[in-house]
Amino acid sequence: MKNIYWILILISFQSFAQNGQWFDFELDKNVRFKLPAENANLFDSEQDGIKMYELSAEKNDIVYSGNKMMIDEQSLPNSKKELISLYEEAVPNISKSYPNTTVSKKEINKNGLIGQKLTLADSSGNRLYESEVYLMNNQLFLFNCISKNDTGITDSDYFFNHISLPKISEIKQITGKSEFWKLISVFKTELLILLGIVGLIVGITLIRKKNNLQQRL
Repeated sequence: MKNIYWILILISFQSFAQNGQWFDFELDKNVRFKLPAENANLFDSEQDGIKMYELSAEKNDIVYSGNKMMIDEQSLPNSKKELISLYEEAVPNISKSYPNTTVSKKEINKNGLIGQKLTLADSSGNRLYESEVYLMNNQLFLFNCISKNDTGITDSDYFFNHISLPKISEIKQITGKSEFWKLISVFKTELLILLGIVGLIVGITLIRKKNNLQQRL
């Protein structure tokens, strides 16, 4: 899954026209955010059965983007621990591309929704990359600020503060099945065949016993 997220981030490094204003955009009917361009770059694709959608724009060599991605049913979390693990997998280890930097992660909460914030900073404390990620039902929403020239991100607070998400009462984040039921789902066809074979064997055995009993009588 990490390779797919890298694709989204690399696409965000494309160039766009500069614009001093910020404009409203919609990632989903319940998810809105602002970008510093009236006409944002659109990336809409499906790869390996996974649908990806991104809107992004650039201002002062900082790329801002919002992404959403469908999550496979088998990957949906069954607990908060699995939710955080999904977030860990969603945000790539971008620090490998930025030597002499430090990465910090923290759990965040917006409208009751549990998310994760990642910040990458250089030795002087300048933020070079920031992201917020949220799972809502079966979709993962990832918001990024990326510095193209290793200068500090200046408008990231404005960008993240203007992300509009639905309330937790309208959304589910812990929707996955337990590991046992996930295993059942994966092998449900084989299990049905196995149960059918077992049922057939039991049925034949009962018929034989009944026939033997009747012959004795």
